Amino acid sequence: MIAKRRPLRVGDLDIRTPLLLPSFSSKGFPKVSKILRTMEEYIADELLVSAYDVYYGEIDPPFDFSSLIFLDSGGYEASKENELSETFEGEHIPRIWTYELYLQVVSQWRSLSPTIFVSYDHPKQRMLIADQIARAKEIPLPVGNHGRSLLIKPETEDSKRLHLDRITPSLRYASGFSVIGITEKEIGNSLLSRMLNVARLRVELDKVLPDIPIHVFGSLDTISTYLYYLAGADIFDGLTWLRYAFHDGDTIYRHSFGAMNLPITTNSDVVEGRCWSNNYQYMQEMRLNMIKFSVDGNFEHFGKHSSLIKRAYQSMSAELVGG
Repeated sequence: MIAKRRPLRVGDLDIRTPLLLPSFSSKGFPKVSKILRTMEEYIADELLVSAYDVYYGEIDPPFDFSSLIFLDSGGYEASKENELSETFEGEHIPRIWTYELYLQVVSQWRSLSPTIFVSYDHPKQRMLIADQIARAKEIPLPVGNHGRSLLIKPETEDSKRLHLDRITPSLRYASGFSVIGITEKEIGNSLLSRMLNVARLRVELDKVLPDIPIHVFGSLDTISTYLYYLAGADIFDGLTWLRYAFHDGDTIYRHSFGAMNLPITTNSDVVEGRCWSNNYQYMQEMRLNMIKFSVDGNFEHFGKHSSLIKRAYQSMSAELVGG
């Protein structure tokens, strides 16, 4: 079975996947610092924050309330590109973001929590896969139980997709990383193609780096997260949990969640906060559902949409065998 629990090695620590990361970003969330302070009361496990936001003072480390921190490279905030779930009100204007600024954030990192440092990327600074690996290995890690994540990006500024035939030859050089990452948007142009490419990447990685976790950046909702897990991915993050509400297998508008679960006189700010805390708990339940599936292979653990999820998995499996 391609979906299973895998060890995430961070320094001398071993953490078990799957992991669903509540993510925070100033892109689309100008009050990200307030949101983070609100959620400190609830979050005791893993989270993802951006080095870009740390540098520009949008959020303040050390985030030691978290058991494991993923420090994203800032490429998302430095670009005008969006996630598949994005709903912007107004134009995002990126500020200057360079490799040197990223290294400055890393060198000044003082969090006591174990940290995974995601390799630097910028939408206007593309390079060959082998060069991405080499640069990511050069990032000097602070003292402590920390690790590196290799976020694989397209090789040219004009390319919108990752191509496995370009990635596979370089994977043998990717030792020393705790995680291999790709973005949901760049790994395919449909749910099925993304599942297939994640599964193919899983197969190729297991030939040279057995059971290294795959992180799908920008994917965290009530259905596609399960699908990528079944394809062999292990770590998931995204901002959907801040934009919408998770409810009974669906990802719905926050005001609809409020209407269904709170008095209609409830202030919108209160509804918003309740959505965030609900979504965080929902993500914990999703993680448990994945773990239970890894034990017995029963699709019923995925709840209301289990039949849909099973059919998608069967379609992926048939394509893999046929291909």
